Amino acid sequence: MKKLFLTGILIFSALVFSGCNPLEWKQQAGLQVITQEINASLFLDDQYLDKTPYINKKIKPGNYTLRVQPDDSSLVPYDIPITLNKGTITVVEWQPNVSLETSGGIIYEMKKGGETKLDFETIPNNAILTFDEGIKQFSPLSLTDIIEGNHTFEVSLPSYETQQRAVNVIKNHHIILTVILAKEISEPITQPTKIEEVIEGSAEATLNNNQDMVQILKTGFFVNDEEVLRVRKEPSSAAAELGFVKVGKTYPYKEEKTGWFGIEFEGKVGWISDQFSQKVSTKSAELN
Repeated sequence: MKKLFLTGILIFSALVFSGCNPLEWKQQAGLQVITQEINASLFLDDQYLDKTPYINKKIKPGNYTLRVQPDDSSLVPYDIPITLNKGTITVVEWQPNVSLETSGGIIYEMKKGGETKLDFETIPNNAILTFDEGIKQFSPLSLTDIIEGNHTFEVSLPSYETQQRAVNVIKNHHIILTVILAKEISEPITQPTKIEEVIEGSAEATLNNNQDMVQILKTGFFVNDEEVLRVRKEPSSAAAELGFVKVGKTYPYKEEKTGWFGIEFEGKVGWISDQFSQKVSTKSAELN
């Protein structure tokens, strides 16, 4: 059900300069920009830098506006305020999309000296934040007395793409993580009840033909006060959303791929995560 901004978990290493003359890098800052498979041009305060992926360890420290302009004209450019601090590299992961609200990413900034501290800021505020799989908290969030080394975190919000990462905490460094959440792209459902009634009727007809079924398990995700599971166009969390199926309901099984079940949905095959569903035989299938 969760949709990740990037595949896998990216571990940020200690982004301090190495292999440079200390007298030089202490007065300079670095910038790294990653846009994955999407090529983009970069501008710093309207001055052209280069194409992505990009890294430069010899930039004057200060506050800037970074513009990420995708080469694909169907994707929107985005202006990101960033701070470049002496002796460290600011990392920007950005995923452009067709609109500003469906674009998102993470800005990773670090200051040397002082107490070991990790600050989380999110756009929008009050996102659900889980650090090292602990209790759920809300952004903005400031953590101190953190053990050095790699830690994991997850940021989520209903109808936004979930982001999961790992961050390397360094002693006597203040790390600021700004997470800009991207809206999920989905097709609105105007009549969910009628759609589901059609699906269930179709399921009942197939049941008589001894076809296997797929039952929807608990998800903890609610839409209009009903617990539901997303249906995707393809077996991928990045695929377009076709709609929702209700928890506890049963639908005709069509096919399956690693991590996904294909079910009959609105007269075609829709894909649901097998983490929140199970295949059942016709003998145990029960239509509600």
